[in-house]
Amino acid sequence: MFPALLIRSGIDWVRHNDQFKDSNPYSRCEESIRVCQILWEEKMGKASSELLEPAIVSGYWEEFFHAEDPLPDEGEWRDGLSKRSGQYDSFEEWQDWFKKAYAKVYKENNIWMSVLMTAWAHTHQYDVVYTENSWDFLPSRSYLPTSQMWRLEPHLVTVAAILRDIWEEEMRAYEKGGFKIDEERSPYLGRIECIGFDTKKYRLHFPPKANHESEDFNLGDLIADIIVPPGDSWYRHPDNIIFAHDCIDVTALINRAQYVLGSRRRLYELLVNAAPEQAKIQASAEGWLVPELDGAFS
Repeated sequence: MFPALLIRSGIDWVRHNDQFKDSNPYSRCEESIRVCQILWEEKMGKASSELLEPAIVSGYWEEFFHAEDPLPDEGEWRDGLSKRSGQYDSFEEWQDWFKKAYAKVYKENNIWMSVLMTAWAHTHQYDVVYTENSWDFLPSRSYLPTSQMWRLEPHLVTVAAILRDIWEEEMRAYEKGGFKIDEERSPYLGRIECIGFDTKKYRLHFPPKANHESEDFNLGDLIADIIVPPGDSWYRHPDNIIFAHDCIDVTALINRAQYVLGSRRRLYELLVNAAPEQAKIQASAEGWLVPELDGAFS
């Protein structure tokens, strides 16, 4: 099981369990920690609480702010947190106000830290990310609703296996072109739509003749864009062609994956001998996908 799926599944179970309907969002977060830790030990083995607990609480409060079916008390909490946190341009100012206003209930723990960070992130267009010992903000990314997660879930193992094979082909093509891609494990447990490809950090090194600095390679985001491409709304859903009628079209998946990943590789290949704008223009003329990119392509 993918870590992100296990965590979201546990959270969804707690949110919809009748025995917790009379509790409050904070108590349900505590219960989510307990349930997800039990699931983790059953499915994944022993885990470090320094890694798992931040993943659970950040996942819980992210779902809290994006839930398609908010419980009555969740709606009240969500409205109040959004109204208050949106008044502060600085997270530190928001945190200071909250600690003073709710001094009787506030504790220095991961749950309250995630409440504060996720509330402020939600109203200021950020996402919360974590490592073993730190929290941070990144620009917001489209969210995969839980209903769409369950629609995707029966196909995850098949999709992941196919995309791993295609990525291995891409790695060989990069190496043939003189590139090198390093990978290392990350403490981040990932998003469901990245199916594990964002639980590693990738760094791309250009051929010596390119005279370019190495840069981060966000493979997880590319994978997400293949299977649940962002659309007109803030929320993602499985690609309608690949997952038509809730079945998986393997040929469509392979074609889209090769096109999306191949487009990124072609941009890097062109950048070896061309300026960023020239590389973009050439790639577009060749029919490749040319997104707005950070790093060397900005």
